[in-house]
Amino acid sequence: MRDLGMSFWLMWYPDASLGWAYDKHVEFIRRVDAWCDANGMDWMPNTLSSLWNTSPERWINPQGYDWFCRPDGRRFFLYPTELLKEFGRSKRVLGVMYDEPEHHQNNANGIPGFDRPSIYDPAGAALVDAADGHTKAVGELVALHRRFGLRLYTEHVTPVMYHTFARAGCVAGTKVLKEAWSPAYVACALGASIQYQTPLWVTPDLWGLQGYPSHSPEEYRSALLLAYHLGADCIYTESLCLPPSAGAPYPVNSLAEVTDTDYKLTAFGDVARRFIKEYVPNHPRLFERRRLRPRVVIVRQEDGCYGQRTVAAPWLPDRLFGSKVWKSTPTTEAWLAIWSLLTRGAIPRDNLYRGWGAYANTPNRVLAPLDGVVVYDHHVGYDLLREAEVIFLTGVGVSKETQAAVAKCVRGGATCVSLPGLAPRTVRGRSGAAGACTDGRGRWVLTDDFLSPAVRKAVAHVIPTEDMIRYRFGDQTITLRPVGGDLRRITAEIQTEPR
Repeated sequence: MRDLGMSFWLMWYPDASLGWAYDKHVEFIRRVDAWCDANGMDWMPNTLSSLWNTSPERWINPQGYDWFCRPDGRRFFLYPTELLKEFGRSKRVLGVMYDEPEHHQNNANGIPGFDRPSIYDPAGAALVDAADGHTKAVGELVALHRRFGLRLYTEHVTPVMYHTFARAGCVAGTKVLKEAWSPAYVACALGASIQYQTPLWVTPDLWGLQGYPSHSPEEYRSALLLAYHLGADCIYTESLCLPPSAGAPYPVNSLAEVTDTDYKLTAFGDVARRFIKEYVPNHPRLFERRRLRPRVVIVRQEDGCYGQRTVAAPWLPDRLFGSKVWKSTPTTEAWLAIWSLLTRGAIPRDNLYRGWGAYANTPNRVLAPLDGVVVYDHHVGYDLLREAEVIFLTGVGVSKETQAAVAKCVRGGATCVSLPGLAPRTVRGRSGAAGACTDGRGRWVLTDDFLSPAVRKAVAHVIPTEDMIRYRFGDQTITLRPVGGDLRRITAEIQTEPR
């Protein structure tokens, strides 16, 4: 870790080999914390084990505590109070990481044969109320951990629920690479971090459908550049290494190969070391992420939809927030077409998950063209919208305050492209269900099809004409371009506006 220049250790914990007696876990936590303190490193437990733990369903320790199942029928991992206290007393623990929590929530715990709601139980609710309901349920979990001085962090494998978790007080981080359309995922997580004033965490994940690692060292380096130059506060990579005796089902020595007495860095480890020790010191960021000046804002109330209907995998069912009743609809899928529009078709019109199904064999591309795109939710205010040239209103609902803020932006000169039901009633009266009208210095375009010729014409000025990603933060413009036309290899340019 010192050789690589790392300062943070995210640990999959608990390990079932420790058993369920508290004293062994307390001893283990203290040993890890002492090692991290002696080596100047922070660390965090990661609860991934709860996603794949199926045998038995209920894990109950000798004290009678169930680590996985809650008395009210929900199923999400929760450390016992004794261990939460121990984490809170630790010197170097930053908080607790809930891994793939949106996966748990959408898929009723993500395991075929299971059907238990996760943190939020959608039973008896309406989809239009789900975002706020999910935020409330997560907020209760956040408050419980806060009693012990612990913050909650989340790591998302699909590009949904960043905003509900962030609004509840979590640091909602995102995977890139893996099966992700990486720029879109970062744009979503970036918006949540800015809107709810939380740190931005990004993890380049080398897993893919073809195995592990399923991405090249150059793709890994490009993902590091993407995360760093779009303002990530923390960038981390699963898995550092495992010794051969660990019996892993696939190779996980992504950054180093180890024996009992020695190690050597892999090509990925060499990329990480050079990036940490050479690139970052020589390219310091001189901007504040919260000074983002977006060209395009997507305003969307979270509904859990990322294109499940076209994925066609039994472990990725078309269930929004885990409900058997809530399926994808043209309204929940509408925002998918916006990404296809803004990336000139680089991202498909019906899916944001480059995994199983129609896009399983789609080649990875770290770069999909975007020009200053960010995603906020249905509670965003005027201050974060006022510089946008184009605003998309999509999804199952929008708050009255946000609707009014968007209308103010339009009167000031912005173009708003909206699903008909989300526009103000006065606008619908003037434009009709699928038309356009001016309002002050700006314009409304109402449509059920974000890929229609009328929409393309209205927003043509914010669609990149070349393969690049560009964002403005204060007086600095960050531009990412492909190297030699290879969309898996990018380089970064930084320009500062004259004062």
